[in-house]
Amino acid sequence: MKPSSRLTRWLAFIAILLLAAALRFYKLDAQSFWYDEGNSARLAERSVALILDGAAKDIHPPLYYLALGAWRMFAGGSEFALRALSAFCGILMTALAAKLVKGRAGMLAALFVAVSPFAVYYSQEARMYALLALFATLTSALLLRLLNPSTQNKKTMLALALGTAAGLYTHYAYPFVMLAQGLVVLMALAARRDRALFRAYVIANAIALLAFAPWLPVAVSQITGWGVAAQEYALGPAMLDAARWVVVGRTATLDQAAPALVLFGLGIGYWILDKAWRKLPNTQYPIPNFILLLLLVIPFALLFVFKLYRESYLKFLLVCVPPLAGLMAQAIWPKRTARVGAGLAALAVCAAFVPSLNNLYNNPAYARDDYRGIAQRIAAVERPGDAILFDAPNQWEVFTYYHRDDTNLYPLAYAPVYKDVVAQTLDKIVTGKTRLFVLYFAEKESDPNGWYEEWLAANTFKSSEEWFGAIRLAVYAVGRKVDATSQKAIAKFGDAIELRAASAQGDMVAKNGLVPVELVWRANAKPDRRYKIFIHVAAPGAAPISQMDSEPAAGFAPTTAWNAGQDIMDRRGVWLKPGAPPGAYAIYVGMYDLQNGQRLPVFVDGARVAEDQLRIGEVVVP
Repeated sequence: MKPSSRLTRWLAFIAILLLAAALRFYKLDAQSFWYDEGNSARLAERSVALILDGAAKDIHPPLYYLALGAWRMFAGGSEFALRALSAFCGILMTALAAKLVKGRAGMLAALFVAVSPFAVYYSQEARMYALLALFATLTSALLLRLLNPSTQNKKTMLALALGTAAGLYTHYAYPFVMLAQGLVVLMALAARRDRALFRAYVIANAIALLAFAPWLPVAVSQITGWGVAAQEYALGPAMLDAARWVVVGRTATLDQAAPALVLFGLGIGYWILDKAWRKLPNTQYPIPNFILLLLLVIPFALLFVFKLYRESYLKFLLVCVPPLAGLMAQAIWPKRTARVGAGLAALAVCAAFVPSLNNLYNNPAYARDDYRGIAQRIAAVERPGDAILFDAPNQWEVFTYYHRDDTNLYPLAYAPVYKDVVAQTLDKIVTGKTRLFVLYFAEKESDPNGWYEEWLAANTFKSSEEWFGAIRLAVYAVGRKVDATSQKAIAKFGDAIELRAASAQGDMVAKNGLVPVELVWRANAKPDRRYKIFIHVAAPGAAPISQMDSEPAAGFAPTTAWNAGQDIMDRRGVWLKPGAPPGAYAIYVGMYDLQNGQRLPVFVDGARVAEDQLRIGEVVVP
């Protein structure tokens, strides 16, 4: 190669790595740590012994946490610093991708990894997936060297052993990569007997497994005891969804991903027809050139063989990105006379990634769960007497990354099995408190029977809820319980629903900003429609300064579940957030159809009430 050509290639390679770095460090700390990232951040703060103990109680091996702990000592504990480890892993993976394909096509493979939205996403996350993909790419590149007699030596064998051991200590999905690599070796041996290759490969994997042996009992216990139910799915749509992830990542809809899926489908199809059966370049093996295809297809297929298809597991397929990029690079890298067409094809591939990258950086719909925002929201209004509850395990770890005061924080037992224990636990927590902030996450697993939320709905006054990604922040007042029974209805809503009693504790606002409201409803006939109840705090004739809308009893007693003559206790609250103008305000209650938003008419002593809302009290904002 001419010196000028060598210099041009090096400059192009450096430009690709700079592009990879730019995409991975851009807005690196713009989003909050989400649930798993917070656990990584807090675990990395601990000693080596505590990291090992924490990993043993988790579902991941310890290498990433140990690496993050060491990284933290030098880089710091900020969001940017902790995510930077994954960013650098992504950059190194980009560099190694060039080693999977011989010649100039390797540069194109590196370019595709550099701009891959899937790779960029997990290079911006303080988790182990970028490290997993890095070791998968490293060992695959080393395997190619081992297949080539000219580079088949003890150093390559030892490097493969160390890389494989590191992969095993990084994630339990790494054996998928090992199986793909093992199949490659078997096919090579079937094509040509090579005792040196067989011996080197066996010794490398034996060393790796021996190095992993101390952790193996923990791994077996974790994997067999994980207990996550398999998700039912239709195979065709599921495979298409998994392909979408591998090609453009999670930050694009199927419609947005369609151009990239078509381009990659055409590219791989052309590669299979035109190039798959050519000899592997720079080796003596007369075997089909589908090593990269196996490294792509086997992990992808094993995800479905082991029934692991679910959104939270698709990130395991990050190991498929470098071989996919290599295949696509081989498909479009042309002879010298067709370079213009190849350049246009490469630009088309990169352009197809733009919608997904734009969503990653700028679309709130794809933002990570915002624990930073939750902590800021609570800190802005927090007062003595408040308590913060977490219904999912380890939520307190990510929350306390942003809210270092861990007093009055209450992690609740995961998936409680006794309803009376739930009642005793919550009754003890709320005693002496005036307000509760409750973070709900993955309730179907954390509280499958809904006992926590049901108890809170019946014994406190829910005033608001707000979503921060997949996290729901609900606020409750702990007010006085009033015996609000009456023999005579206060008002009639529509034809068949009566308000039997109402109590609005407006004096509570001075203490915690929440107005507890207690209502007793009765239906004279079983309702056939679902209605929402609203509480408005407003000056007469003016727009509300605060409101709370929900189905009765925080949704646990929808009107279609009422029976005729049954009294329904409905406790709720209204949160007067800081900044409300001082003055006296009325408290109103009303009811509207869930489908069309039309209010039910309100009657008192047969006369219809103006605006179909009933005044039940007042509050003075100091």
